[in-house]
Amino acid sequence: MKYKEVFHIQPRQRLENELSELRLKRRASIIEAAISVFVNKGFDQATMQEIAQEANFGVATVFRYFPKKEHLIVAVASDIVQGEIKTFEDIVRGEGTCYDKLGRIFDALIFFQQSDNQRSSKLIEAFECYVSLSKEPLEDIELYQAQYQRLINLFTELAELGERDGSIRTEGHTPNILITMMNVFGNFSKKMAMLNGIPAFQTQVDPTEQFQILKNLFLEPLKA
Repeated sequence: MKYKEVFHIQPRQRLENELSELRLKRRASIIEAAISVFVNKGFDQATMQEIAQEANFGVATVFRYFPKKEHLIVAVASDIVQGEIKTFEDIVRGEGTCYDKLGRIFDALIFFQQSDNQRSSKLIEAFECYVSLSKEPLEDIELYQAQYQRLINLFTELAELGERDGSIRTEGHTPNILITMMNVFGNFSKKMAMLNGIPAFQTQVDPTEQFQILKNLFLEPLKA
């Protein structure tokens, strides 16, 4: 009897696992299609029908996963930040001192501005503008807030390492200093991505040089 019970449970569980994997793949495909459409048309002008066509799904399938376009906008932003978090996690929990890791984090933020990554940075900048101009709080915004909190926790973890290893100067509020630095550098990074290729916003100083100047301005005073 026990053998038969196990025999019947296993195929059902396997089917559930396959369906779950299929749902995740479909969701990922919809998000990737939405990124492409949002980059080309913006959040306001893009339609769910266009996203469905880009993903090669019926629009009913897209609505099944995301009942409102607003939900999909938040999902796209959350997915982008989640990908960046993985990069930062590898740095923070890898080898090296706090000061070394800070340098690598700044380099990662600069790397995000390369052509292959610029669309993600542009979308996050556009998303933050979209949220700030929305009359009501976005539905599902807590999903994005949860990812952002993960970033805060990572930088707090890094600050605690700096207080232990002595590689940076500490003044009792190191987490606030590092979080502020990353906010400023990250916002600058997103702004540069947004304005990239627009002649009217080109400055005298090359963007790569600006990144290095700002990185040094932040890091040099912290070095112990």
